[in-house]
Amino acid sequence: MTIVLQTDEPRLPARPNRFGAWLVYRGLVRPALRSTFKRILLDAGPADSVLAGSDPVLCYVTHTSWWDGYLAFELFRQVYPRQHFLMMEEAQLRRYFFFRWCGCFSVDRADAREAVRSLRYAARLLATRARPLVWLFPQGLIRPADQRPLELYRGAAEIATRAAGVWCVPIALRYEFGPEQRPDALIAVGDPLWVGQSAAARTVHATLAERLSSTADSLRDRWIAGDLAAFQPILQGKQSANRVFDAVLGPLIRRWTGKNSR
Repeated sequence: MTIVLQTDEPRLPARPNRFGAWLVYRGLVRPALRSTFKRILLDAGPADSVLAGSDPVLCYVTHTSWWDGYLAFELFRQVYPRQHFLMMEEAQLRRYFFFRWCGCFSVDRADAREAVRSLRYAARLLATRARPLVWLFPQGLIRPADQRPLELYRGAAEIATRAAGVWCVPIALRYEFGPEQRPDALIAVGDPLWVGQSAAARTVHATLAERLSSTADSLRDRWIAGDLAAFQPILQGKQSANRVFDAVLGPLIRRWTGKNSR
């Protein structure tokens, strides 16, 4: 089946460059993640086979922090290598132009025509590239992780129905300090939804919203309950100061206190 999509592009389309993307990842993204987080934890759940497969994937993700895009880099460079693309606010992408080398393309929600061009462009990437993955934040702006209800733009559903043959994968992100100096970054993947040719955008939007909210709620509840057994570390960061202190000075302090207690 031939999928015919308009060929217009957003003002700042992606300009993938393998060497440029490597420089950004190794020089900027990975060092920042390692120095900031104790670890990045992933539970891909039932979506693991979808993310590891070859079908087109649209990841629609909660937007809770400035760090969200960096987690996408780590996940899809190291765990699920694909042709990955990320929708980014045009003003930010103009400032950080080098992210275009990594597959970022612009969206301007204040300009309706430009927003539509970005949606068509994303759908075309999913329909024409090999093993493509598009990552977007349907909330539009950074929101508190526990703000409810999740208010989503309809872009994800529009992209999915235009591509007409794509897995829609909900992903919830969360950042928690716990008992350590450095926080954990948690990535929880929810149940994927296959959107075919006959799907209606309104129905798809409602389903996507419900699944993303459910994934975010589940991640919150699992963190509170300490139920992290299903999560696997995909990046180990630098040790927290308290860990370094315990490893280096702990034996000396125990020896000193042991002598003085006699």
